[in-house]
Amino acid sequence: MLKICSLVLLILLSIQTKANQCKSDQVKLQVLGSGGPELDDGRHSSGYLIWYQNKARVLIDAGAGSSVEYGQSGAQFEDLQGILLTHLHVDHSADLPAFIKGSYFTSRSSDLGLYGPAANDLMPSTSDYLQRSMGDKGAFAYLKGYVNKRANADYKVVATDVPLVKGQTSTYTLGNDITAKATFVHHGPVAAVAWRVELAGCSIVFSGDMSNQFNVLSSFASEADILVANNAIPDNASGAALNLHMTPSTIAKIAKQAKVKQLVLSHFMQRTLTIQKETQGIIRQKYRGPIHLAIDGMIVSL
Repeated sequence: MLKICSLVLLILLSIQTKANQCKSDQVKLQVLGSGGPELDDGRHSSGYLIWYQNKARVLIDAGAGSSVEYGQSGAQFEDLQGILLTHLHVDHSADLPAFIKGSYFTSRSSDLGLYGPAANDLMPSTSDYLQRSMGDKGAFAYLKGYVNKRANADYKVVATDVPLVKGQTSTYTLGNDITAKATFVHHGPVAAVAWRVELAGCSIVFSGDMSNQFNVLSSFASEADILVANNAIPDNASGAALNLHMTPSTIAKIAKQAKVKQLVLSHFMQRTLTIQKETQGIIRQKYRGPIHLAIDGMIVSL
């Protein structure tokens, strides 16, 4: 009887393991923007797209130029299940009105969830940002139908503010078996969150802009299939830059502790674009997995 019970347990564990395995043939990551806020880096600002079963399902960040790359990718706006913003700096959110305006020329009819950080002393909440940019009295008030539903709008953007509580993970269901998790991260005085998207047994984590002062990313990104880490500063950075961003040594430490399967370096600035080989060498001292250097339009397979 004991042997039979043990055999049944092994079979159940095997079934559970297979169910949890990443169905890598169904999911891919596309980089829409790998640059930062600079004007002369030749790159779009931050933006990423998760494809699931050959459909664009989740947009992460909407920096300047990301909407252009989105159009070139062949993605259909009506397929999106949600838009996730790491924070509201221009290079992560400026193209949101462009996406919404562009959607007028698509067949989207279902409401679209927009998720991003709550307010702090410096930054508005994501819901307030939506109102200020496209609400009744917003800078682009002609799009107000998409924010405060009007008869002339086919759908509504519904904003959700992620609580800024250190160590807390907030979970949201985006539909089609897609879950998005967010956690508060330190980005100087700016309200910011990291995102973890889980689907088809796979997980992709986006650090956004952050230092590691809260020490939360290694556990948040544990066993992720891909970690997208922003490489905006070199290892010898100091002052304000260090208060805002992770050094390559910090990225390496997090990737190693989290045991991520692949690391994508992105959000490059001039000060890191010119030393990418050196940066890879620093990270290689601690992290042995594949390292990808993001470029606009690049697709990363899981």
